[in-house]
Amino acid sequence: MKNKKILLLFIVVAALAGAFYAYREYNRPPLDTSSATPDAELTGAELIAAFEQDETGATSRFAGKLVRVQDVLSDLAVDESGSYTLVLGAGPGSTVVRCSMDSAFSVTATPVTKGEKITLQGVCSGYNKDELLGSDVILVRCALIKE
Repeated sequence: MKNKKILLLFIVVAALAGAFYAYREYNRPPLDTSSATPDAELTGAELIAAFEQDETGATSRFAGKLVRVQDVLSDLAVDESGSYTLVLGAGPGSTVVRCSMDSAFSVTATPVTKGEKITLQGVCSGYNKDELLGSDVILVRCALIKE
């Protein structure tokens, strides 16, 4: 009888601990990419070169990590939902860094122009390799860093 009570108490405590952990994870706020310390700081050319030379190694180093990139803004695109994508890299190759901006970003609030050197910080989500159209290093939830 005593063993059954101890086992029941253990199950109840484990269930409460699991429920508390699930509640905390569900309500965890997303990473604030504008103020968090980056895992890596690179120029756009360095990030592109890392993926072009060793895609597997660069993916393991950068994927899912917060990366700060500084380069020349070569294009600015707005999709139908109003989300901005900034394209960095004006080098001779066709590979660029595509930065999907955080929803708080607005060109009217923080104007940027093509050809301007800017610093962005975002989470690296990978590399899209395409030999015909040009490859892309993808950063998501990016924030413009003012220096």
